[in-house]
Amino acid sequence: MRIQNSFKNMAFGLSGQIIISLMGFIVRTIFIKELGMDYLGLNSLFTSILVMLSVANLGFDSAIVYSLYKPLADKDYIKIQALMNLYKKAYRMVGSAILINGLCLMPFLPLIVGKDTNIQNINTFYLLFLINSVLSYFLIYKKSIIIADQKNYIISKIHTAATVTLNLFQLLQLVVVGDYLFYLTIQIVFNSLENLYVAYKANKLYPFLKEKNNNKLSAGDRKSFFQNLYALMLYKISGVIISGTDNIIISIFIGVHFVGVYSNYLLILGTVSMMLGFIFSSLTASVGNLIVSEDTDKKYLIFRVINFSNFWFFGMCSICLWALINPFISLWIGDQYLLNKLVVLAIIINFYTAGMQYASSIYRETTGLFKKGKYRPLFAAVINIAVSVFLASYIGIAGVIYGTVISRLCIYFWYDPYVIFKYVFNRKVKSYFGRYLIYASLVTICAGIMDYLVKSLYTGNVFLFFLFCLIGLVISNLVFYTVFRKSEEFVYLRGVFSMLIGKRRAHLTSKVS
Repeated sequence: MRIQNSFKNMAFGLSGQIIISLMGFIVRTIFIKELGMDYLGLNSLFTSILVMLSVANLGFDSAIVYSLYKPLADKDYIKIQALMNLYKKAYRMVGSAILINGLCLMPFLPLIVGKDTNIQNINTFYLLFLINSVLSYFLIYKKSIIIADQKNYIISKIHTAATVTLNLFQLLQLVVVGDYLFYLTIQIVFNSLENLYVAYKANKLYPFLKEKNNNKLSAGDRKSFFQNLYALMLYKISGVIISGTDNIIISIFIGVHFVGVYSNYLLILGTVSMMLGFIFSSLTASVGNLIVSEDTDKKYLIFRVINFSNFWFFGMCSICLWALINPFISLWIGDQYLLNKLVVLAIIINFYTAGMQYASSIYRETTGLFKKGKYRPLFAAVINIAVSVFLASYIGIAGVIYGTVISRLCIYFWYDPYVIFKYVFNRKVKSYFGRYLIYASLVTICAGIMDYLVKSLYTGNVFLFFLFCLIGLVISNLVFYTVFRKSEEFVYLRGVFSMLIGKRRAHLTSKVS
C-alpha cells in the first residue's frame, strides 16, 4: 500500500505538472511579448522577496506533517485534532507576521528594484503580491493532513485544474487588456479559490476536522513539537535565504532587467525540478510511515534506492540541460535573452547539487533529526550571502549562483548524510561519498560528450533540437544502465516496477472479465 500510494502521488503530481508547465511557458511567452522583460524581472524579484518573508512560517508545515505521521497510522483522532488546532492558530500568526514585515519593507523597494526601470506603481504591484501570500496562510493549513496521509495526488489534481484555469484567464487578459495590475488580481482570486477548495476537500476526507473541539497537545507532546519546530525554524531561515536572495542580489548589483533574463532559465530549471520533485516529495509520507514500522536495514536500502534515483533523474536532466538549454532559449524567445556558458555552468551545477540532496532531506525530515546540527543552516545562509555578493562584483550573475552552490557544499552536502548515517543507519558515511563521486564523474563525462556533439552538429534547426534531446536521453540512460544494471539499487527498482506492472495487468484483466 505504501508503494502504491507513492506511485499514485507521483503519477498525478507529474502529469499535473506537465500540464501546468506547458501552460506556464505559453503564459511566459505572451507575458514577455505584451509587458516586456522589465515586468518579468519585477515579477521574479517580488516572488523572491515573498519567499524571504515566508521565513515567518518557521517550519510549522514540516513540523506538523512529521507530527501527524504516527497519529494517522494509529487513528488517534483526538491528537490529530489537537495538532490541527495548533496549526490553525500558528498559521494565523504567521500570516499576520508576513503582512507586518512586508509592509515594513515597502520603504526599501526603490533600493532593491534599482533605478534602471521605468515601471510605475511598483508599490501597488508589491502590495498585491503581499496580499496573495498572506491570504494563503489563512486558508491553507488543512493541506498538511492530506499530505501526511499519503494522498498528495488529491492536492495535485486540484492544483492542476486551478492553475490551468488561472493561466487561461491570464492569457486572455494579456492579449485583450495587457495590464499587469489585472494580471495580479486574477492570480489572487484563483489562488484563494484553490486554497478554499483544498480545505473543503480535507473536511470531506476527515469529517472529524469539522467537529468543534478544544483538544490540546499534552505537555510532553508540546515540548517535543516545539523543540523540533525551533530546529526546523533554523533550517527554514537558511533555506529561504539561500533560495530567495539570488534575484534580490542580481537586482541590486546588476539590474532588474537581468532578473527577468535569468528568470527564463529558472523557469526551465524550475519546471524540471518541480517534476522531479513531485517524484521524490511523493515518497516523503511513505518514508515517514516506513520509519515508524521497518527495521534499520530496510530503511538503509530505501535511502540508497532514493539516492540512486536522485542521481539517475537529475544526472540525466543535467546532461541534456547543459548542452541544450541555450539552444532552447534561442528557439523560444531569441538570442538576445541568452546567458553565457559560465552562467549556464553555474545554473546546472546548482540544479544537480540541489537535486542530489533529496534523499538526505527526506530522511532528515521524516526521522525527526531536526535538532542535530540545528545552527549549521545559519552558517550556510551567511556563506551564501557573503560569497554571492563578493563574486557578483567579479563575475556577475554566475557569481551569485556559485555563492548558493558553495554554501550548499560547505554545509548540507556533507553534514546531512553524516547525521542520517550515524543516527538512523548506524553506519559510516564513507560509502555515500564514494557513490556521490562516481555519480558526479559519470554525469560530467556524459555532459562533455553531449556538449561536443551539439557544438559540432547543431545548426539551430527545431528538428535537430528534438533529435539531440533524444540523443542526450539515450547516452545518459545507456551509460547509467551499463554501469549500474547489476547494482542492488537498480535490481530493487526493477522489481518494484515489475510488481506494479503485474498488479496493473491483473487489475485490467479482472475488469475485462
